[in-house]
Amino acid sequence: LAQVEALLRERGVEYRCEQTLRPGHATELADTAAREGVDGVVCLGGDGTVFEIVNGLKGRFMTLYFVPCGTGNDFVRMLNLPKDPVEALRVQLDGKPHPIDVGQVNEHYFLNVSGCGFDVEVLRQAGRFKKLGKGLLPYLMGILAALRFFRPLDIELTMNGKTEKRAVTIISVGNGRYFGGGMKAVPHAEIDDGLFDVVIADKVNRLAILRLLSKFISGGHTDLPIAHESRCAALTIRCPGMTVNMDGELRQMDVAEYRILPGAAQVMK
Repeated sequence: LAQVEALLRERGVEYRCEQTLRPGHATELADTAAREGVDGVVCLGGDGTVFEIVNGLKGRFMTLYFVPCGTGNDFVRMLNLPKDPVEALRVQLDGKPHPIDVGQVNEHYFLNVSGCGFDVEVLRQAGRFKKLGKGLLPYLMGILAALRFFRPLDIELTMNGKTEKRAVTIISVGNGRYFGGGMKAVPHAEIDDGLFDVVIADKVNRLAILRLLSKFISGGHTDLPIAHESRCAALTIRCPGMTVNMDGELRQMDVAEYRILPGAAQVMK
């Protein structure tokens, strides 16, 4: 934090430092910042902090800066920023404004990847392994643990004017590409094209899940015959009692209504 503040002072940036005191506090602080009409918000933390801030903004336009200090830092990876927190901020302060889309599911907002299925169980289990450090390792351990508990989902999907019922292992809705500390869940997604990229993996056995996930790091899973890609600006998933992942945060719902908010935020790159 001291190095970040030193860099801001060096660049002549007027700022106010707010530290979160409890879960959800970053959402409250971001809401206050939006109502006060500040020019930008610097997110110092991980994907969970980013999620809280985006949900405090609630689709209100804001310039966002990212200082990666979390476990996965998946959205920072989408922006191709340096891993070093201070260097990442330096690059952004030297950058040019670039509008990005924001995803919305019901009353929640996300920047990177949302979805349901096996990835939710991985996130649940990965929390047990955070002591192993940052990056991919906690998620890889979460995958192995999740194989014991996961059951495929029977969903009703409405997308591009078509409604169908299907059993799925994973459905990933991508504004960005990354999940789980660097896995390319939605490898062809772009954060500025006004569309979601959607990847659906059919119901398969545990052995096939391992094969599927072994290709997640590179994004090669979309080449498998069990995986299907689509693009859309809105979709609806119905599945009673499902848990939905939004940038690593989990919420339970029966219906997930997605829509894209084109150009609803701005980054520097």
